[in-house]
Parts: sequence; C-alpha cells; structure tokens
Amino acid sequence: MLKHARRIAGLVAGLWLVSVFAHAQTPAATAGQTPAAPTSQAPTTPAPASALLRVFVDCDQCDAEYLRQNVQFVDYVRDRAVADIHVLVTTEGTGGGGQSWVVKFIGVGPLQGQDRSLSFTTIQTATDDDRRKEFARVFRIGLVAYAAATPAFPRLDVTWKGQADTAQTTPRNDPWNFWVFRVNTNGNMNGEESSKSLSLRMNFSANRTTEQWKINLDGNASQNKNTFEVPEDNLRVDTVTNNWNVNTLVVKSVGPKWSTGIAASLNHSSFSNNDRSFTIRPALEYDFFRYSESAQRKVAVQYGVGVSRFNYRELTVYDKLEETIPNHQVVGVIAFRQPWGSLQVQSEFAQHLNTLAQYHASVFGETDVRLFKGFSFNFFGEYERIRDQTSLRKGATSPEEVLLRIRQLATGYSYFFSFGVSYSFGSIYNSVVNTRFSGF
Repeated sequence: MLKHARRIAGLVAGLWLVSVFAHAQTPAATAGQTPAAPTSQAPTTPAPASALLRVFVDCDQCDAEYLRQNVQFVDYVRDRAVADIHVLVTTEGTGGGGQSWVVKFIGVGPLQGQDRSLSFTTIQTATDDDRRKEFARVFRIGLVAYAAATPAFPRLDVTWKGQADTAQTTPRNDPWNFWVFRVNTNGNMNGEESSKSLSLRMNFSANRTTEQWKINLDGNASQNKNTFEVPEDNLRVDTVTNNWNVNTLVVKSVGPKWSTGIAASLNHSSFSNNDRSFTIRPALEYDFFRYSESAQRKVAVQYGVGVSRFNYRELTVYDKLEETIPNHQVVGVIAFRQPWGSLQVQSEFAQHLNTLAQYHASVFGETDVRLFKGFSFNFFGEYERIRDQTSLRKGATSPEEVLLRIRQLATGYSYFFSFGVSYSFGSIYNSVVNTRFSGF
C-alpha cells in the first residue's frame, strides 16, 4: 500500500511540475479575449481580465461552450456572487410546438438595479444550432449596454441587416387554424441465451393554443413482451403487458388569473386490471400571479368534480366487474425560478364521493438552491398515500407476477427521494474552451 501511495504522489508531483513549466512558457494573455485581426489602425491595448464584464449564465437550455466561443467580450464566471450580471433564462412551450424564451439580465453588486429583460421565440422545426445561434444573438444584444462601460468598448460594433421583409412581418392566413399534430412510434428489443424482451410504443398528439383557448388531445399505447428460461428447472416464463390511453383537455381563459376547463380520459391497463375506464371532470383554476409570469413564478390552485366509469378484466377484491364512481380533485402548484435557484412543489388530493374513505393524496417537490458562493443543494422527492385501489384483482398472486411486476399489488403508500450537495472552488473564470481529447 505504501509503495502505491509513493507512486501516486510522484505522478501528481510530476504533473504539477509540467503544469508550472507550461505556464512559464506561455505568453501572458488576457482571459476572455482573442487576438484582434490585423487592421490599418493602431491596435487597442487589451484590458486586464478583471476589468471585463463578469457574467454568470443561469440556463438549462443553453450551449455554454458555444457562447464562450462566439461571445468573447465578457468573462464567464461560475458563481453568481462574483458576477456583474446574472443572466437568468426561462423557457416555455408554445402552441406551435416551439419555445418561448425570456432572458433576464440582472445586475449584481455595483450594477444592482440595472435589470432588463429580452424575449424571443424559436419555432418547432428549429435545430439545436438554430436555437443556440438565436440565443447568442439576443445574449449579445442584452450585454452590449453593460459592456460599453468596460475596456471591451473600443472593439464592439453594431450591425444592421436592413429592413425586414414585409411579407414576413405581416400575419399570414393559417390553413391549419393553429392546430399542431405529432405522431411518434418506437421500439426496442434485447436478449441473451436465457431471456429476451420486446417493447413497442406509439403516441400521438393534436394541440391548438391561442390567447383564449387551449385544446390538447393526446394518446399513447405500449406493449411489453418478456421471456425467461431456467434450464436447470426446465422452466419457461412468458409475460405480456399492454396499456393505452387517450386524454383530452379544453381550457378557456377567463382572465389574467382565472381559467376554466374540462378534462376527459379513456384508459386500459393489463397491469392494473383495467379493461376500460372513462373519466370526465370539469375544473376551475386560479393563479395568484398572472399567467404571463408563469416562467418565473406560479402559485395556483385547481378544483374539479367529475365521474369515472370502470370495466375490469377480472373480478376485483370488492367482487366487482364494473362500477361508476363520482369523485373530486384538488391540485396545488408552487413554482419559482429565481436568481437564488429553483423550487417546484405540487400537491394533489383525489377522493371518491360515494366512499369518502377511498382517496389518493400525493406531494411532489424538487429544488436546486445556491446557498452561498460555490455551494448548492438539490432535492427531489415524491410521496403518495394510496387508499383507492378499487381495481385490484381478487385471488392469490404468483411469485412470477410479483417478481416480474406484471400485476398490481396492494399498497398503502409509495415514495421516492434523492438529494445532493455540491461545492466548487478555485478559479472563478471559465471562459477558455479546449475540446482536445473530448471523446477519449
């Protein structure tokens, strides 16, 4: 053990000496800048890296490497506490299948209070390259006003692409009347000598979204086949599970904080002993903030009353093959995306009105919080209290059904939790891009 420790220590010391030697042989360069191309004018003296605008990019959808390569008049830092500008990016899906982006430039330290916000939209057919190019363009525009007060100013310029095409800015007649359709199918198979499996899935959707109406129709179906063989016991187990569902939602905007709607669904699940079930539920929703602010903050409550009709594949533990159940549901949502991090909590309570003792309650939450410089905490958890398993099959359960999870079992609860902390320290700058050996 001591011999291995000495070898590792010697290797680390050698790498450190190589790093020091390489640093000594490298000419001094300004972080966050690239050499200017030769011009007829006198070259501008590069400014110290600390004088450039320090930017912290808070974005899950952005290509950070692309930004560093194409927006080089700022320094990118890893922590909001040492930044001059905190760029907070939020996105939401549009009715046409694209994305609506809101880019908030939040002043930090001496620039506190100097905030601005820009927004843009990318269409459904936009590629990853299209999206990152458009974001980089908006990102540059938003930073220019701040960077004008830094040594980068002499090397900044503005370009104008000319008057936009009138035909592109004039609203066109939409032959699809805002409807967007999607169809997808996929499958996979794997196996070895003693087992094999096959899975097939298909889904479709049709959506229409306007300021006043939201109409969603979607469905999916799947089938899973598995085969297991135990040669020693001359045993072969074949399992097949399948399910499908169709859902629809129609929502009418009543105001900036109110909306009303109706949801309906048709379901089948061999796992849950559900041959066919149908549910319809009108509902009302109130958001304590305006819907236009939902990308940054949302505190909403929804209440609906409906009825469900069930037809079971086999006799249930309540000796029923079919039944109709009136029910109601309350849903609460809290969601924030702010400079300190993100938080989302959703709680749901559903109850049978003909048998109040049968209910289903759940809470789901996740958060990612920056507590102090370099230190962040994340948590994800969900818990369900289950008292409404009306479709459970009557009769004994075989070991194969339990181990292979092809039959729903009685339970009073379910849960899942995960958490983590991270701490980063060292250089605050991360503007350098080096892709060598990236796939090694």
